[in-house]
Amino acid sequence: MAKPSKKVIDALTAIPGVGEATAKKLAGAGMKSKADVAKAGIKGLKAAGISAGTATKIAKAVASSAISKAKKKITEKPAKKAPSSKSTISDTESGVRGDQIGKKLSAPKSVKDMMKRIRRSD
Repeated sequence: MAKPSKKVIDALTAIPGVGEATAKKLAGAGMKSKADVAKAGIKGLKAAGISAGTATKIAKAVASSAISKAKKKITEKPAKKAPSSKSTISDTESGVRGDQIGKKLSAPKSVKDMMKRIRRSD
């Protein structure tokens, strides 16, 4: 087995509850990052030679860091939108008749209702 790189060990020891010895076990099992540890889950950590209690702590730490990262993305300010300009569409282009301007319009409830409206407008 090749010795894991310092970069991999540093990435794994950044996880709360993971020391250098645990990081070496994880690297030996093919895990190189938080994402790999999260993907492995508790079963994967146990298979790597980590005790059940420590595996649970590590899995919770990785999960909580993923949740806090997601919350941070949600709370970030959205990008500024371009200012909207008033519509330049005329009444005739929009399909609204002159007598309908300023009135609340509702969609027909049925084909029968629609046919009544068409007959009234003629």
